[in-house]
Amino acid sequence: MTPFPDTQAIEYHFKITEANTVLLTALQNHCPSSVSFSNQQFKQLCEMGAVWVAQPHPKTGKTTRPGRFRRAKKRLPINSEVSVYINSQVLNATVATPLLIADEGDFSVWYKPKGMLSQGSKWGDHTTLYRWIERNQPFEIQPQRPCWPVHRLDKATDGLMLISHSKKRAQQLAQQFESRYLQKVYQAWVSGNFCAAFPAWPHHIQTPVQDKPAHTEVQGCHYDAEQNRSLLNIKLHTGRKHQIRIHLAEAGFAIIGDRLYGQASSEDIDLQLTAVKLTLLPNADQPLKTYQLPESLRLG
Repeated sequence: MTPFPDTQAIEYHFKITEANTVLLTALQNHCPSSVSFSNQQFKQLCEMGAVWVAQPHPKTGKTTRPGRFRRAKKRLPINSEVSVYINSQVLNATVATPLLIADEGDFSVWYKPKGMLSQGSKWGDHTTLYRWIERNQPFEIQPQRPCWPVHRLDKATDGLMLISHSKKRAQQLAQQFESRYLQKVYQAWVSGNFCAAFPAWPHHIQTPVQDKPAHTEVQGCHYDAEQNRSLLNIKLHTGRKHQIRIHLAEAGFAIIGDRLYGQASSEDIDLQLTAVKLTLLPNADQPLKTYQLPESLRLG
């Protein structure tokens, strides 16, 4: 990959005024004077998801919803609207390699390392798990598969993630999440003796998160007296953003390494929260399926 120069984040937008214009040519002709990219870098912008195009509908002429456009040599129809987002920190970012846990054909289960994203932004998506899979084609059978993320893990959280390889299966799995047929278990290290503070097990935390009902169940606890920390096994009953981190911080036991809800600084260790188990409960269409993170990748 050709590195991008370290510049201030910019964006530019333009409309295609001539029929059958090659996107790469248009990107070069409309870029601001402050941008000096090679053809290869413009192609990388497209591959990294930083170029968005809204094309006119062939029948109605109405502009469609913008989407990432990855083919720099593709010709665009007249009146297409192009948006380009350039952020060198995003474009030059790198991530650790994920690990395939299970290949189920129409979906797969992965270990997402810390720092890798679940979803992209307008500035790009090349550091997401789904895009890594699409670009690296790691499967032995049918290596080229489209990817749809079914759920999210925070950037700072590592652990198990489901990736669907068809839009229909993605919708089915998302519905299973909503109806709680897909269960997630996490491990977390927290400072202090959580086990003594909450001796009755399991311990349920059900305070609202972002004004919405939320339910976190701490199923087990091991206290490490030498380092004054507790290892928790946690089951999610709802999936609010940062739910575990918020609930544990409110209980007085912020997760070690939590810079947002705890007292950790940038010099401290990374967030000690890992998704270790995914269970698909049985229904009319599928048997019980359980996926667990290898011991070498768990907290402990």
